[in-house]
Amino acid sequence: METKHLDINDLANVVTLIDGAAKQGMFSGDQLAVIGVMRQKFVAELKEQAPVEDNVSNISDADEESKVEASSE
Repeated sequence: METKHLDINDLANVVTLIDGAAKQGMFSGDQLAVIGVMRQKFVAELKEQAPVEDNVSNISDADEESKVEASSE
C-alpha cells in the first residue's frame, strides 16, 4: 500500500470549504467545536509548510475579520 500525502493546496482547499460551509450555516452547533479544532490544525500546518510569499501567514487575519462580520449579521 502506498502512503499518500496532502499538499498545502489540499489543506487550503479544506479550510476554504469549512469557511464556506460555516458561513452558509451547514454545521449544527454541536459540530462547530470539532470542526473549529480541525480547521485550526489545518491552518497551523499551512502556516508551517507554506513559503512566505504564499500569504498563508495572513489566513488567521482573514479568519478574524470573517468572525467579526458573522457576529455583526
